[in-house]
Amino acid sequence: MSIKGVCPVLSVPFTTKGEVDYESFRALCRWIIEIGTKSTLFFGVASENIKLSDPERYQLLDILLTERAGSDLKIITTVADHSSELAVIRAKDYEAMGVDYINILPPTFFAPTAAQIDFHLESILKSVKIPVVIQHLPQAGGMADVSGLVNLANKYENLQIIKCEANPPTESIKTVNSLTNGRVRTLIGWGGIFWKEGVAAGADGLQPGCGLTDLYLWAERALLAGDHKEFDSRLDRFIPHIARWISNLDLLIAAEKDVLFKRGIIETNYCRNPTVSLDVDTLREIEEMLALVEEVQTNV
Repeated sequence: MSIKGVCPVLSVPFTTKGEVDYESFRALCRWIIEIGTKSTLFFGVASENIKLSDPERYQLLDILLTERAGSDLKIITTVADHSSELAVIRAKDYEAMGVDYINILPPTFFAPTAAQIDFHLESILKSVKIPVVIQHLPQAGGMADVSGLVNLANKYENLQIIKCEANPPTESIKTVNSLTNGRVRTLIGWGGIFWKEGVAAGADGLQPGCGLTDLYLWAERALLAGDHKEFDSRLDRFIPHIARWISNLDLLIAAEKDVLFKRGIIETNYCRNPTVSLDVDTLREIEEMLALVEEVQTNV
């Protein structure tokens, strides 16, 4: 089992009162599956994970698992607790619920030492049997050198993927591939703004937001066909907008959610506070993205 290609991070819809809109989330799950997505990451930054309660997380995950029944969708679920003890409990819970992979966001709060981070990661790795993804996010603090994660992969066979999120991620990808002889695979994040570079370096896929998943799948079709010129051309139609949005993560979350709302997939574009208002430039870019979606759908 491996994660390849486009693996979107699911948004969490809310009502205009800021309550989780579970029915809209069901609709989002169904849409993701209907358009041919093969894997998804849940409880990422784009899910507004830090603004969810534990009961909300477990109910949302239960819905996702229910909706994927009968499909080929693989589910990667994030454990982002700063406490190692709580992280282990959550990882075991998610494994028991039936997810396919655990994704670990290493702790960064109050600048933990390398030894403390290793303890945290090892605690989770040895607590579950399913495959594990670890995010290498050096700009958030913590592990600057991805080779430290490779050392863990040599000790724990269930560490199967490293998500390389350095900007750009090319050297990290090459290091992982070289030091593990390709056993540990790599994904990239950050909206896929380095997708071209990631592909060239050997990454297996990417984890963008979910509002424009079909555009990423459209670009991926050219890549899988071996038409790199067309792949580059398709990316150039929408990645520059994503690159601007992702310079402010609250802006990215709000823009992605507005896209889902305007596409009729979810009922509101509400983001839990603190959040940002969409500026004129972003609203214009969203309309351009929606026009591109319509163009692609017409030409399929």
